[in-house]
Amino acid sequence: MKHLLFLCLFLPLLAGCGAGDDDGRRLGDYIVGTWLRGWGEGDVIIEGATDLRPDNFTYATFVFDGDGTYNGMMRSGSFHTYDTDGELLFEGSYQCDNSTLKMEYVNDGRQTILAKILTFTEDTMVIQYKNEDYNVMVTVTLRKSVQ
Repeated sequence: MKHLLFLCLFLPLLAGCGAGDDDGRRLGDYIVGTWLRGWGEGDVIIEGATDLRPDNFTYATFVFDGDGTYNGMMRSGSFHTYDTDGELLFEGSYQCDNSTLKMEYVNDGRQTILAKILTFTEDTMVIQYKNEDYNVMVTVTLRKSVQ
């Protein structure tokens, strides 16, 4: 009976350990700002039957604005992406929690990228998403710009 009581009291605590908050950090606290695509080996990984290479990944800068809402768990706002020449590629809205980043933008039509957050710290974020156009999985390391 003592063992059953112990399990009833402590199992919920054990199940909650490390569940989704990345050691207490919240991506919503850190995402606002300018993030630069990593250019080192392994910073962009493209998996799938494609000729696309990391050099074909033209995104260089992501800017996440804090102009939306934040409730301590979920943040929303607007975002802009720029290529290596500083030209605007896309702009739209985003929403994130500690496990997903949803970016919605309009070009020829409304498009959404739903990225899985693999890891994050206050200055590094690794995201992964499936590119439906090319049927590939893209993993990108972003580093926060210090200005």
